[in-house]
Amino acid sequence: MTSSKTPTFNASLTRRRLLQGAAQISAGIAMVPFMGVLSAVASPGSNVGKYKLDLGGYIGPELTEDTVQLRFMHQDYPPAVNDFLGTLYKKFSAAYPNITIAEERVPYGDLPTKAQVYISSGDAPDLMMGRSDFAAAYGAGEIAAPLQTFFSPDFQADMSAPLRESATIGGNLVCMPWETNPVLMYFNRDIFKKHGVQTPPEVTDVKDGWTIEQFEAALAELTQKIRAAGDTQTYALASSTYGNGGPGSNYTQMESMWIRMMGDNKADRSSSAYKTFQGVSDDGLSVTGYIDTPEAIAGMKRYQSFFQKGFAPTGNVSNQFLGGAAAIDFGSMIVTSYLRSHPDAFNWGASPVPHGSIYYTSSVSDAPFVWSGSSHQNEAAAFLAFMCNDENRMEFHKLWGSMPVRASLIAAAPLYQSEQPNKLAVSTAAASFGPPKTVGWFDYFNAINPAVKDIALGADPEKRMHEAALQIDGLLSKYK
Repeated sequence: MTSSKTPTFNASLTRRRLLQGAAQISAGIAMVPFMGVLSAVASPGSNVGKYKLDLGGYIGPELTEDTVQLRFMHQDYPPAVNDFLGTLYKKFSAAYPNITIAEERVPYGDLPTKAQVYISSGDAPDLMMGRSDFAAAYGAGEIAAPLQTFFSPDFQADMSAPLRESATIGGNLVCMPWETNPVLMYFNRDIFKKHGVQTPPEVTDVKDGWTIEQFEAALAELTQKIRAAGDTQTYALASSTYGNGGPGSNYTQMESMWIRMMGDNKADRSSSAYKTFQGVSDDGLSVTGYIDTPEAIAGMKRYQSFFQKGFAPTGNVSNQFLGGAAAIDFGSMIVTSYLRSHPDAFNWGASPVPHGSIYYTSSVSDAPFVWSGSSHQNEAAAFLAFMCNDENRMEFHKLWGSMPVRASLIAAAPLYQSEQPNKLAVSTAAASFGPPKTVGWFDYFNAINPAVKDIALGADPEKRMHEAALQIDGLLSKYK
């Protein structure tokens, strides 16, 4: 569990000042059809008969009879998902003919910048796709309308606890986690078997996975045997598929693992072990003494060794694992869905990510939010609830391939009750943590990614992390 102490933020920030310096961020990978059929069940995400159509967890007032055009900005999905959303717009407007939906599709990496421009202008879409790791910024800048007043307590309690906590700032649910993206360790059984190396344990409890030492030993053995066989193209560890790919690609969902697993969320709050896990001061305005602790530097030295010892390539290699040219990769349930839909690719398995002092993975979700400046907050929240009702979420996950964020939907999905990778994903989601909470996460994220990349390419870990800490502190100072 994360610390129960809630970080404090400066609530007097202007929206324009808050969003200064935000840059494009992309964390997506190619999505494939969700494998398995979700069966409809009564849950907190269904309220048939209470409104003109099933508005899911919505508990707000009936919607206006005035003519309204709701603006909804989201990432550009594959055609099947875009078409599905189009059917939802029509269904919603059929029930409420006075309300139409104006959709704006944006490349995923452009979403933060588009939101920045819109909010700074004072004329933003009513509903925008955000991310749970930016929740502190949405809350501290009063950018997002509190959602807890629009959604039932049972609906909120049904969401993944780490994601709900990450999306809650000062008691306000400022964005709605859209899906769950637990990080699993995937492996190519064929490569392991060919070189006589023991595969990772295929378990369903994260506590039963490899230690970081066992992981390193396997990488070393694989690398030695692969090269001894004259194979110079295959790697023990695949190039990261997160963000733009390669080292330093996405600290939130990937590289933070190597640092924060070296900390301890149960240690004394004044200890470097606790601060290493925490990643930022309680007020969210300083990282010196948090990302450059002895434990954090040790984690970055280990990360650097993966590249120095030739375990992983130093650049971005697209589809390295899926193409059969790497023994191990890290990824979400999208990888499971892809491999199941391509049974002739190779023999594969899934295991928990390795653990250090603690087991650590980051839980992050795309998360729509209602703009606080919207004149139609009730309608925007109701439309969001409609998209998140049981039936619509079931179809979304089937088309998109991601894991549901709500326990009731996971319980209704047969594969999550029977298949090892899916059961492991449930265990992983429950044991994960949100990223460090800071109003300046835009700045933090964009400053630490280059530092991680530099370390992978040979920079001194201690010096570079101290430099990054000072840089991030300077960037966060504008929020004081």
